[in-house]
Amino acid sequence: MPTNLPTVPNTFVGRESDLDELLRLLVAVRVVTLCGTGGIGKTRLCLSVAREAVEVFSDGVWLVELADLETGERLAQRVAGVLGVQIPPGGDPAETVAAAVGGGEQLLVLDNCEHLIEDSARLCSILLAACPKLRILATSREPLRVAGETVWRVPPLSLVPGKGASDAVKLFADRSMAGGGPAWSAQDEAAVSTLCAELEGIPLAIELAAAMTRVLSIEQIRTRLSDRFKLLTSGSRSAPARQRTLLATVEWSYRMLSEPARLLLRRLTVFRGGWTLELAELVCPCDGLDADEVLTTMAELVDKSLVMADGTVGDAIRYRMLDTVRDYARRQLSDDDDGQELQQRHLDGISWIARKTHDLIATFDRASWPAITHYALIIDAMQPNIYAALAYAGRTRQVERGLRIFTDLQWVVIASGRHDEVIVHVDALLENSAAQPVDLVAQALGIRTVTSFFAGDAVAVERFGSEAVKLGRASGSVTAEVLGSAMLCALGFERDGVSLERAVELCERTGDLYLGGLVLYIKALLSQAAGRHREAQRLFEKLMEEHREANNWAMALAAVGLAQLAHARGDLGVAARHYEYVQELLGPLDIRGERIRCLNGLGRIAIELGDYETARRRLSESLSLNSGLGQRAAAVELVDAFADLALREGEHARAVRLVAAADALRERMGGPLLLGAGARAQDVLAPARRQLGDAMAAQLWAEGRTLPWHQALDYALSTRPLTRSVITVAALPESTLTEREREIAGLIARGLSNKALADELVISPATVARHVSNILAKLGFSSRTQVATWAIEHGLTD
Repeated sequence: MPTNLPTVPNTFVGRESDLDELLRLLVAVRVVTLCGTGGIGKTRLCLSVAREAVEVFSDGVWLVELADLETGERLAQRVAGVLGVQIPPGGDPAETVAAAVGGGEQLLVLDNCEHLIEDSARLCSILLAACPKLRILATSREPLRVAGETVWRVPPLSLVPGKGASDAVKLFADRSMAGGGPAWSAQDEAAVSTLCAELEGIPLAIELAAAMTRVLSIEQIRTRLSDRFKLLTSGSRSAPARQRTLLATVEWSYRMLSEPARLLLRRLTVFRGGWTLELAELVCPCDGLDADEVLTTMAELVDKSLVMADGTVGDAIRYRMLDTVRDYARRQLSDDDDGQELQQRHLDGISWIARKTHDLIATFDRASWPAITHYALIIDAMQPNIYAALAYAGRTRQVERGLRIFTDLQWVVIASGRHDEVIVHVDALLENSAAQPVDLVAQALGIRTVTSFFAGDAVAVERFGSEAVKLGRASGSVTAEVLGSAMLCALGFERDGVSLERAVELCERTGDLYLGGLVLYIKALLSQAAGRHREAQRLFEKLMEEHREANNWAMALAAVGLAQLAHARGDLGVAARHYEYVQELLGPLDIRGERIRCLNGLGRIAIELGDYETARRRLSESLSLNSGLGQRAAAVELVDAFADLALREGEHARAVRLVAAADALRERMGGPLLLGAGARAQDVLAPARRQLGDAMAAQLWAEGRTLPWHQALDYALSTRPLTRSVITVAALPESTLTEREREIAGLIARGLSNKALADELVISPATVARHVSNILAKLGFSSRTQVATWAIEHGLTD
């Protein structure tokens, strides 16, 4: 078939699914425009599609390159020249081309239309109207906006490995070797993958970086990326000047913008990660850009591929820009843009969103739930902006503003489970809060106590909780006193008048249903931990009922508790239904803590059912969700679950290491927040000692206890053996019950008192008391009821 497509100088890497989709589109529609930011690979993808389409179009596939045309006056003549059409003197070039093409089955490829966008659109409209079988494939940084056009946004190269390396890594490897760079091994793939991610999968940036491997190592390239425009300059001499370097590519797009669009692009750099139109309208207006102009100007930036519409959050579009574009736009910030004023407006915008969310939650009205969900999703997606606002408040000594954002978002922060980064900024604010309103500081301390509780940090709970109660009482902040008291009581720090009874009384006095729900949840947890399962069941059901009207998070907490109780009594079907109900309750909300606990619970149920593949998948997903959240208590529970799975699969060595790692992690957090840790260790160690012997079990226990936090989590997720150097063998913990202690545990399960035990075993009551104390300590229990339940589960009553 006739064509003028050029011979490619190197291989086309990746985008196989994109090729297939675009070929199908060319058959179905008249015009396909590949849009995307500079360097994203529009031309290369377009040429690859065109090459595949040669066999489809009987009258030819014709490439018209427009990069060197400075104006549109000779656009039709350029097309005519490619098609071999003679334009008669005085004739209209566009009409002549249309007449020549006529009814032919041709594909016309127009490459680089953006600087001639209106002329390109006009010519396409004429040709499409006159030539019924003509198809047009165009590349541009903005759509042509002609009838019948399908705009196909070219994404960055995939960073996710498919069969082998990702498309981005494959491109880097291919261009590095082609350019004479040194061969690199499979061990280098992780570093290359990280580099490609830092380059955001932009093909031009990846190719330019690959060319640098002739003189720099991969790590050297990474360290110099802080000035990517200076580093990535060695482009192909055959490419148009504006496509030879990363800087030239972005500069070309920037020069094509209207002045309001340039101004908005510069001001949008204040956002971190992404933004919504509502936020942009709050933050970006200034002299030269009114609030009611932000929408149309944003549309221009999206059309020109400098801003991307990146899905939805709530009912709003989320926008973002590539870091490459952001870096360039930040360099263009002038004195007129006033960076300080811009950051202040950003802080004001985040403050407004936080207060709006607070007011909606305070209604405790089911009718407000859609709006609450909307703002909760926006805040969740805008987390980097929250952190940036808190950091700016700290740097500029606006401590009260920063703490107010934190307290306005208290229930969103607590429920989301994302605590690690936010508490860094809040702690910095608290360190400089001496001159701030006492009630505000007290409330912030109360929230910090709750985040510490869910993080499994007993030391921080005691510290922040005590301060919250003290300042709460001094300032009259019920929220601070209740939050501090509830968390202190949860860990057994009941002193100085701190009690759950007083917390309940305060909640009833103020009528704060959210605080009341949290206190009720803690009461239910304590009953569950003490083995009073009927009482816990009643309290969780009460929590569920009291919050049906407005608080899906409290209902989710209750449902997780009911699921755990059902699991404990062996009713796995009911437990699974409760966990599934939690997923329905949360809907689109990414409330990680409860999702993590649900997946953990479903994984444990799968272990009980012998479905180890499902168990591993559920537990792995749960542990992955936990990454970077600060939910260390939940992470330790997951490591325990992986230990149980390893034990069931006969991997005793892995099981011992994991349960030892969990034991050490609890100690680093400040103690076993969740009771029964010793019992779980007992379940693993007893069969491991029988299978492996005491010496090997002790070696494995020592290895597990020395694992750093992140390595322990990685080991839980991995199926590979652990590579460890020889270490000093530590003694096994005294967690395995002696034969006498197992006998006494069985008798406790039969309801015998200490006196009855002494009579039954013909030993003194003091000896019995000592044995019972040892059993409680080794199993990590606090009551005889828990010991009895454990003994029954382990068949010690037979």
